[in-house]
Amino acid sequence: MIKAIIFDLDDTLYDQKSPFTAALTKTFNQALSSTELAQIFNRFHDFNDRTFNQVTDTTMTLEAWQTARIRHALAPSKVHISTDRAIQFEMAYQQELNQICLFDGLSATLTKLSHAFKIGIITNGPAPIQHQKLHQLQIEHFVHPDNIFISEELGIAKPDPSIFTTWAHQVGIKANEAVYVGDNAALDMTSAKHAGWQTFWFNHRRNDQVTPSVIPDQIIQSPAELNELLLALLQAASAS
Repeated sequence: MIKAIIFDLDDTLYDQKSPFTAALTKTFNQALSSTELAQIFNRFHDFNDRTFNQVTDTTMTLEAWQTARIRHALAPSKVHISTDRAIQFEMAYQQELNQICLFDGLSATLTKLSHAFKIGIITNGPAPIQHQKLHQLQIEHFVHPDNIFISEELGIAKPDPSIFTTWAHQVGIKANEAVYVGDNAALDMTSAKHAGWQTFWFNHRRNDQVTPSVIPDQIIQSPAELNELLLALLQAASAS
């Protein structure tokens, strides 16, 4: 029986592509097709997920990581990204993150879920930036601060399964009573499964070329489907 629903943050609770696109448009005067833009964002998002543990273990500084990710994202376009331009993009991106909002319908769903389940957040990222995003999303209305795990604060980052086992131990639930909702096949699904959790893959980017090395319990391909599934869990919990 599920007693806790825990969410990833970036591109799971909100549309990360929107602030990225706005910052890119402000910083670079370059016409891009929707396909090119999607490819650039996917490279940016993938770089974030694959490499932030290097910041956690101090292999790379936060500033170096932030400038490297936009350079990596734009590498196929052969655009030269100076350090100043990379910093300009990062500043624009951080400003745009102050405008983010939860996916449609998710606020009402989280309100209902919070009355029946323990709700949590497990996210990789710099603590001040992740806290600011969560505050902008008004997550404090649904999630107790003790149930928010940010990798920089813990010194543990996904894909290390111990970040999940630590959360379950702190909250006092068994592994099979927790479900993790995330958008990344390897970072979220595989690591949570290795901790013994149930997993819901929020594959709204339809990133079908990358699949988890484990089988998720559910695959969701739109915010509407996510709301529908979460409300079905609520209905099942109410009936039991």
